[in-house]
Amino acid sequence: MKYVRLTLRHPREMRNPMQSFIMDHESMERAELLNWNLSHSDRDYVLFRIVGELEAYDEAVANASLILDYELTPLDGTSFYAYIEHEKRDVDSDFRTAFAGTSILVIPPITYTSDGAMCMELVGRAGDMRTAMAEMDTDIDVSVEQVGEYDSPWMGLWARLTERQRSALETAVEVGYYDVPRESGVEAVGEKLDCAPSTASTHLRNAESRIMRELVQST
Repeated sequence: MKYVRLTLRHPREMRNPMQSFIMDHESMERAELLNWNLSHSDRDYVLFRIVGELEAYDEAVANASLILDYELTPLDGTSFYAYIEHEKRDVDSDFRTAFAGTSILVIPPITYTSDGAMCMELVGRAGDMRTAMAEMDTDIDVSVEQVGEYDSPWMGLWARLTERQRSALETAVEVGYYDVPRESGVEAVGEKLDCAPSTASTHLRNAESRIMRELVQST
């Protein structure tokens, strides 16, 4: 089966208001769509893991007009679950049309990052993948990050990192940060990313923490 990893960027007018909130509020990092029920004609039920400030999200979701009901459950000091019932939007239904009637499956989570990216992984037949890509709205910027066979137990892990974390890891490998012995320090990573060394270090530590938790929990 064919595997595709995509990064999509929707125009602001097409985004769910809560996705825009994730982008616009400095205390929010990302939202991971873990599961969904789209079988109702007028509403959807979705489960997110949100990384960010619960209180800020609670206030925003309570005032979002399309939200019919919701429950938030704290996980730790930086993340929480959000179970949401919201009205269907035509723009979401139109987006899903590209996948309707195909062999394509979405591999959870779908990740929405604070820089506006929507990262998703798909598996299915190669012909259906090509058709779905061709039928996506031309206003959506689609970047194909990886194509191949779905044959590794760790393929989904990369998508669960934020775009900044992935960029930091790629840069760290490029400059020799992970070489033994180490060729460059975090200062070189920060210089390549055009950010402070402390910021680069934070991105790397968050990515490493996520990867190690996933690896340990899967054994």
